[in-house]
Amino acid sequence: MPFDATHPRVDFVVSTSLKWLCGTPGAGILYADKDLIPSLTPEGRGWFSQNNPFSWDLDSFAYAPDIRRFDTGTPGSVAALASLPAMEWFANQDLRDIAAHNRRLVDRVITRADRLNLPLHSPRDAAKRGGAVMIRLPDKAEAAACVGALGVEGYSVDFRGPILRMSPGFVTEDRAVDAVFDMIEEVMTRRRRRFAGQGEARSGGQEVLAALASGLAGGSVKVVDLTAELGPETPILRLPADLARNTPKVAIHRISEYDKDGPFWAWNWLELGEHSGTHFDAPHHWLSGKDHPDGFTDTLSVQRLIAPANVIDCSAEAAADPDFLLTAAHVKAWEAKHGQIGPGEWVLMRTDWDRRSHDEALFLNEDPDPYEDGSHSPGPSTDCIDYLLGKGIVGWGTQCIGTDAGMAGKFSPPFPAHNFLHRDNCFGLASLCNLDQLPAKGAVLIVTPLKLKDGTGSPIRALALIG
Repeated sequence: MPFDATHPRVDFVVSTSLKWLCGTPGAGILYADKDLIPSLTPEGRGWFSQNNPFSWDLDSFAYAPDIRRFDTGTPGSVAALASLPAMEWFANQDLRDIAAHNRRLVDRVITRADRLNLPLHSPRDAAKRGGAVMIRLPDKAEAAACVGALGVEGYSVDFRGPILRMSPGFVTEDRAVDAVFDMIEEVMTRRRRRFAGQGEARSGGQEVLAALASGLAGGSVKVVDLTAELGPETPILRLPADLARNTPKVAIHRISEYDKDGPFWAWNWLELGEHSGTHFDAPHHWLSGKDHPDGFTDTLSVQRLIAPANVIDCSAEAAADPDFLLTAAHVKAWEAKHGQIGPGEWVLMRTDWDRRSHDEALFLNEDPDPYEDGSHSPGPSTDCIDYLLGKGIVGWGTQCIGTDAGMAGKFSPPFPAHNFLHRDNCFGLASLCNLDQLPAKGAVLIVTPLKLKDGTGSPIRALALIG
């Protein structure tokens, strides 16, 4: 509703303002009639709620006699001061022009959303809505993937659950709205094709299999083992004791070996974690993937486990810097040279880190500082995973102990490979070997997690077919 802050005629006003109209995050408006303030006791309070903000006597807390009683902790004064030039600029503008520009662009947003059959969650009537518009995508993962892909290209769009929140400001141009929706359409189209076996059916499957069998028999198609030896010396991820319970070391126990416990056979029983050695991360492995019904090793679609592999060689960079991060810019440069990464394909980060696997300390490369809480191993940046999920990949693999960089716990958000991949019902591979034997493109990756009941992952025998 219209409100004049210099001549209020109401008891209360509570409002917020769009970031592009207030200049500082979290800004808003709280107004209370002066005659009412002494009788108001806000539940949320802090030291700035007192008349003397430096009083530490919590047993004699007393509200400030004026609007300050609604203050809480220390305000973000630096951000607010930095926004003053923008506020002064706004004060000298005709806000009707800014509002008209916003409404015209929001109408454009609605038109483009309608073309994609994306439901609108805001009034169509401009007179009944504010400066933002809400668009529903199919689910939260789809919204997150679109927003991540847009962020890589420099477009800032917010989302909550499956809802995109768009608020075009005075600096937003028509072409930006079109560019955003062109990209959303492209990302959604690619991602619909990321589930193998759900695309357009084509004939010739028997001929393809016959050619493959002939190639394997004749040796023109070779099988490369990408799997580390699994045993008591296998390096196992170590987490801080105050954070989590760790996976025990692999143990192999003999049952019999042509002896009194089994005269004609040899066999063993094992102790090992799901995520030991060269292993597979199912979506249910991470909190963000817990709600996928097909997110377990016994419920996932095996059709997705065999797919083309894109191998990005970062071995030189990782040798020079163990904390090397593969970025979206690196991946784009790789695509310019080798070709686009397609929907439903694997992306593997080659670092030759498997050459360290003979020595657990060297392989884990933990920081010697006990307060550092991390290790030094290469991995993907946040925008790298955003970009790849926008391409519609099936999964991501590394040669290190996990799918994230060693210091990824300090990223924002932390552990983006785990967080984003499994949110998107995608897979992770860790501790791969021999990626130096694969071409950048042209290999087919085969991963075989055990069909464990409610399994969150599994040791695997990872194989690649190359011509």
